Amino acid sequence: MLPLHVFEDRYRALVEHCLDHDGEFGVVLIERGSEVGGGDRRFAVGTLARIVEAGRFPDGRFAIVATGVHRLRVEAWREDTLYPSAVVEVLREPDPGPGGAAARERVVDALGRVLMTAVTAGMDVDITFPLPDDPVAA
Repeated sequence: MLPLHVFEDRYRALVEHCLDHDGEFGVVLIERGSEVGGGDRRFAVGTLARIVEAGRFPDGRFAIVATGVHRLRVEAWREDTLYPSAVVEVLREPDPGPGGAAARERVVDALGRVLMTAVTAGMDVDITFPLPDDPVAA
C-alpha cells in the first residue's frame, strides 16, 4: 500500500487523469534530480500502481492510496506531457522454480527480523504480517 499526499499541480493532473481512466500510474525512484541533488535521472525499473482510494481536498490536493500491481521497465521518457510520462513494458514475475518455497521462507525470516527491530526501537507496528503461500506473491 502506498499512501500519497498529492499537492503539486503536475501530479494533481496525473491523479485526475488516472481517476478518469484505469486508475493506474507508474512509480519510479529518482536516482538524481533536484529533489536529491541535481541533474534529472530516474531508475529504469519501477512499479505499476493502481489507485484504490482517493479523496480530494477543497483546494485541489488529493489524498490517495495506491497498491503495487506489477513491476515495470521504462522504455522511453516522454517529453511532451504535463507530468512525467513514459512508454513502459510491464514485467511479469518469473517462475520461482524449485527453490521458490525456500526463497519465500528467507523473505519471511527477513521480514520478521525487520519488524522485530522496529518493535525494539519503540515503533508501533503489527508484527503479524501474513504473506501469501505463493512464493512470487510473497
